[in-house]
Amino acid sequence: MKMQSLIVFFIAVSCCNLCFGQWQAVNNNSAIVTTTNVGIGVTNPDAKLHVGGGVRFNEWVRIGGNTDGYAWKLGVSGNVITRGGNVILGADGNDRIGIGLTNPDAKLHVNGSMRVNDWMRIGGNTDGYAWKLGISGNIITRGGNVILATNPTDLVGIGSTRIPAGFKLAVQGKIIAEDLKVLAFQNWPDYVFRKEYSLMPLWKLEQHLQQNGHLPGIPSAAQIEAEGGFDLGEMQRKMLEKIEELSLYLIQLNKKVAELEQQNRDLQSLVNHK
Repeated sequence: MKMQSLIVFFIAVSCCNLCFGQWQAVNNNSAIVTTTNVGIGVTNPDAKLHVGGGVRFNEWVRIGGNTDGYAWKLGVSGNVITRGGNVILGADGNDRIGIGLTNPDAKLHVNGSMRVNDWMRIGGNTDGYAWKLGISGNIITRGGNVILATNPTDLVGIGSTRIPAGFKLAVQGKIIAEDLKVLAFQNWPDYVFRKEYSLMPLWKLEQHLQQNGHLPGIPSAAQIEAEGGFDLGEMQRKMLEKIEELSLYLIQLNKKVAELEQQNRDLQSLVNHK
């Protein structure tokens, strides 16, 4: 029995010497661990420091020590770092950040809503944009102007996801504006006032109205309904053409009236001299 107690005593002393031998003092405030792994709350640590529970630090933590000016750094590759008061996430080229999900498929993937109280820049640049959404510049601001769909293939829809072919902007609803400008295009109807222009005689115009119910060159109500509307610029051109033709009709009528008035004065003069 005494022999067994003596053996246990020697084993305990050996273990104590082993435990104390794992720590080596450097100075009054520091110490280093000379063993391979240290476990807190675990019996089989698989890292230099393995904690089986929560960890609380009252100050910053440096992992992967460096001298490059980082206030703190989590991850040897710099996944989370701070420098100069800025917090930098995903500094490594392959890092991705997920909020609300575990499998992000972009540098920043948010599963839910996101609120930004100030401007947001995507695809950083130095070309004078106040902010830019979309690398291709789908939505940008410059000089106080908001520019949509700068890419030639971009289309804009308001209140609708269906944008008819050939149009850059589709609005499902009414539009109100203080002014609207349609850029000038070729074939503006100044040609009506040229000498070679063939003005339809009034009798023929009357015949066309009786047969078709609309002015020549102007689409009918049935045609506009079938085509789903009309082109504003083209309709303005046609309406101006009709106004200019009307002016020519008035000039012709005014000449005939003046001619008749002159004939009436001539006849009146003959009557007075008899």
